[in-house]
Amino acid sequence: MNPPLLRIGLLGGFRLAREGGAPLVARWSRPGARTLVKLLALAPDHALHREQIMAVCWPHAELRAALGSLRVALHTARHALEPELPPRGTSAYLAADGDLLRLVPDTVRVDVDEAETLARRALDGGGRPELARALEELCGELLPEDRHAPWAEPARERLARRRADLRRALADHRGPHGGAARPEADAARVRLDWALHLDRSGRYAEALTVAREALHGYERQGLRDACALAAARLAEVLGRGRSDAALAVLDAHPPGPDTPDDIRAAHHMARSAVLSYCGRYGEGLAAARAAERCAGAARGADHPVLLARALAQQTVCLGLSGLAGEAAGPATAALAPAEASGDRALLATVLSVLRETERRAGRHGAALVYGRRALALAEQAGRPTATAFERANLAELHLLRGERADAQRLALASVELAEPFGGTALAFALTALARVRGGAAPQEARRLLERAGRCAADGGHLQAIEEVRLARAEMVAEAARR
Repeated sequence: MNPPLLRIGLLGGFRLAREGGAPLVARWSRPGARTLVKLLALAPDHALHREQIMAVCWPHAELRAALGSLRVALHTARHALEPELPPRGTSAYLAADGDLLRLVPDTVRVDVDEAETLARRALDGGGRPELARALEELCGELLPEDRHAPWAEPARERLARRRADLRRALADHRGPHGGAARPEADAARVRLDWALHLDRSGRYAEALTVAREALHGYERQGLRDACALAAARLAEVLGRGRSDAALAVLDAHPPGPDTPDDIRAAHHMARSAVLSYCGRYGEGLAAARAAERCAGAARGADHPVLLARALAQQTVCLGLSGLAGEAAGPATAALAPAEASGDRALLATVLSVLRETERRAGRHGAALVYGRRALALAEQAGRPTATAFERANLAELHLLRGERADAQRLALASVELAEPFGGTALAFALTALARVRGGAAPQEARRLLERAGRCAADGGHLQAIEEVRLARAEMVAEAARR
């Protein structure tokens, strides 16, 4: 029987998935074992000499000690990749060939390899859709948890060059009717697309910079409708921490009387998102419904994306304003257009909304089904902050079902992934872990919530701030019952 295929993700954060087989562990007992696998995943042909690995993982250790550490790390890595492996069994994924260690090519796939292959094919003669898809596949940051590790720098530089090649190719690409696009306007469009990728990758500061550059480029060209679209994209990123500034951007660049419906929908959608960030849920719901009306009138390729986003946003506003009973309708209606869009990140968002709707209704089993699917899609789309958020919510669902071991595993994995990003993502992760640890270790839980509160305040996300407050209140009530 062939072993299940192992997929190693590096873009957006280190993650593993197998197509069948025993569940993989969320946390590894030896950090060196994780680094060993990362090094092999980045190496040419996925093979390295043992001494190269020891030089990176244990640079100051004596040879005997480094060899011992390598043996332990290798054993740990093999059993983390293949939990069912017998004590002296042969690994299906990590093999030794003399002094070389390698990932087995027939059973291992690495997302960076697949993304680079897609990019090469697009650059060798693909059209705009192929170039845009290749750029999206490369959008996740390479190993954000190892952002300052020198051993990852060559791969970072290589991927940065590949992204730049794709952006240039998109900017130079001729339009669908054969005419050459104006260089500055087309370059601004590429920046706008790239800002979306950066936003989804959790790189919010970079997304703000690139979105502003796109808006300024359109302003110089005097393209009013394009400015309205760029303002919408900028406002959605800006609104997470600076709602007033985001609304000012939208007000400065409103749609005109002849603006296409898809841009009108995007503008209303951005306003709804910003209003929900700052707790103005009634106004946010009205804007989301306006976005739905415009999306219904639009008939371009973005129609299912706009419709799914507008419906999902209505569910968010209804749920947060206490109207959970009314939220199920638009949430369910959002699923079909999200699936039709082919956008994994969007579908993950809609499934996340459905998960929360089911949880609020007390249907925890159905919520788990939606949540697990949302998590898998967020991982595949290279969205580390969304992945951390889904893990945190799944942890709390397992806790509600009394499945404490699963809850702790997911909460710890959420914190680990969210650490490099801080802010809102880490606030939700720490809050979930505090809830899990509250009964067994109340002092630790209080410390976790103190840190979560600081992260939520830094992120400026009202829902995260409220979630920390609720968790504190729950802890006080639990202590009083005891």
